[in-house]
Amino acid sequence: MRALRKALHRPSVACVIISLLVLAVVLGVRAKGWLQRPELIAYDFGVRWFSQPNSTDDRIVLIGMTEEDLVQYGYPLDDEKLAQVIEGLDRLEPCVIGLDLYRDLPEPRSGALYPKLEAALKKLTRVLAIERIGYFKAPPALANEPDRIVANNLPKDDTVDGYYRRGPLAFEAGFDEPFPSLSLGVTLRYLQQEKVAVVPEGGLLRLGRTVFPRLTRDAGGYVGLPVADYEYLGSFEAPRRFVVNVKRVAGGKEERRDVSYDYSFGDVLDGRIPPEALRKKIVLMATVMESIKDSNPTPIDNNQRGIHIHAMLVHQLLRAALDGVAPMTWWPEWAEVAWIAAFTLLGGALSLLLRSPWKLAPALALVLGALHVAVGFSFSHGTWLLLAAPAIGCFVTATFVTSFTAYLERQERDTMQSLFSRHVSVKVADALWAERDQFLDGGRLKPQRLTATVLFTDLKGFSTISEGMDPPHLLSWINEYMTGIARHVDGHNGMVNAYVGDAIMAVFGAPVARTREEDIDQDAVNAVECALAMRRELKQLNAGWAARGMPTCAMRVGIFTGPLVAGSIGSAERLEFTVLGDTTNTAARLESAGKEVETDETTALCTILIGDATWKRLGDRFTTKLVGPMSLKGKANQIIVHSVLSEAPKTSIP
Repeated sequence: MRALRKALHRPSVACVIISLLVLAVVLGVRAKGWLQRPELIAYDFGVRWFSQPNSTDDRIVLIGMTEEDLVQYGYPLDDEKLAQVIEGLDRLEPCVIGLDLYRDLPEPRSGALYPKLEAALKKLTRVLAIERIGYFKAPPALANEPDRIVANNLPKDDTVDGYYRRGPLAFEAGFDEPFPSLSLGVTLRYLQQEKVAVVPEGGLLRLGRTVFPRLTRDAGGYVGLPVADYEYLGSFEAPRRFVVNVKRVAGGKEERRDVSYDYSFGDVLDGRIPPEALRKKIVLMATVMESIKDSNPTPIDNNQRGIHIHAMLVHQLLRAALDGVAPMTWWPEWAEVAWIAAFTLLGGALSLLLRSPWKLAPALALVLGALHVAVGFSFSHGTWLLLAAPAIGCFVTATFVTSFTAYLERQERDTMQSLFSRHVSVKVADALWAERDQFLDGGRLKPQRLTATVLFTDLKGFSTISEGMDPPHLLSWINEYMTGIARHVDGHNGMVNAYVGDAIMAVFGAPVARTREEDIDQDAVNAVECALAMRRELKQLNAGWAARGMPTCAMRVGIFTGPLVAGSIGSAERLEFTVLGDTTNTAARLESAGKEVETDETTALCTILIGDATWKRLGDRFTTKLVGPMSLKGKANQIIVHSVLSEAPKTSIP
């Protein structure tokens, strides 16, 4: 758990973990079928986009029984009249006649007129009659001619929303041999006329130039689709518009109107159909009366007649066989998972890269727009790509990663503030936050080696002063001292690392490590300038204290430059930034060594001792005095010590 907690504090690791978790949830939700509806809504939009309202197909002619026919001939049409319609159509020499009317029983029920229809059906071999599997049988006259019987059942998405999106080639469940659909039956007759080959191929059916894929349970956006027959996805392209009928009215005028059929039964019986209108074409017969309800929701129309769906399926089969336009296909399951994963991970990556919601929002809009374009482009080329699942994965991942990284940033900012808010300037704090990835690791500061300058201060005779003052006055006096002295650290780009009683430890060159020698030199200069500013500040403080009858004091400063290890130390609940190493110890010993150094009028108020490593980086900016090699407490070897006198750029006094 500790390792996981540390890993989660790394935004990149957290991004990957969140992305994978979201991906798992999206895939789980999809496996439950809960994304079928949005995926099918997107699919329906694509179907509508490519289906033109004014589309036609001159190879298909729809003969409809209209409201006028109902008034004139009655409904249902009796067997004799139906036989006359079929015979009238046959005389016009169509390729095939698909009779989409149920005639399993004689009409009238007495059977007096049935011999007329029976004779016509047996004689006219162009006619294919329908059976509705599980509901209505084919006309008894064709009982011995099964090759002239087709099924007009249409598969319905009952498990999702009740829409008709699929076309049947053949019905297989419960049959020894495949039972052709109405659309396939009439199409086969037409292709036979056109001498186009229709052959089985590897368990599938090749119609001319196209092998029809078999719809699967998990095709595209479907999940667990109960498909037991040979089905495909309908395109619903054409025909959407039929012949503009001309109706003669009183006075000899003609009235033009768009209707849902090409010719009526009355047109056939009265001989109003032009002689060449049906020659070698596919004829479909059905009722088109509004009073006879036949409402079927499809992607292009919520109230579409079954015969119109059959006509569109015939058009689709003809285009596939003659023009090579295959029905919609889909990716295998592994590719769809990869597609969803790609956008899910992309959402996380964008969030990690941009972080700011104001930058992320337009980027996400661009990505989701590109997803829509890709899905539309793929749809136009016959492949159904998922839209809802990758879009949800991308958006949800981006949202969660943004929220989690914001949470991490708040934690990191709190960590940075707790470590540095009291110690560095606003400028340094901003720089630290901008480069936080270099400093923080799992909520802690990354340990780093650097070269910096450490400054120690301490008051001379503080114990004596404290014994002579009551606690409230002592605290007020020491806080006034600390306030006046410590502000110069910040003013010279240093950081106060610690307050220990009356002592101050400051670092110049941390926590942002210097990489250039000139920057390290400048840190040494800043430390010495800070010490001189402290000397001047103490002089002013003493003057004020003396005027108020309060104790005055002197101080010592030790400064040393060298390698350090910087990082955070403490428990998870309370961390502090610190620097460790011999450089820190040496600076502290130099401050203490101020007790042993002779002072003069300049240095009596504040001795400033620096090591040789610091002195070499100052150039000629300060007036210093060589103290000489000194043995410092806890140090095996002596070090060369210098005393800083002033800022005057004079040569060091030996």
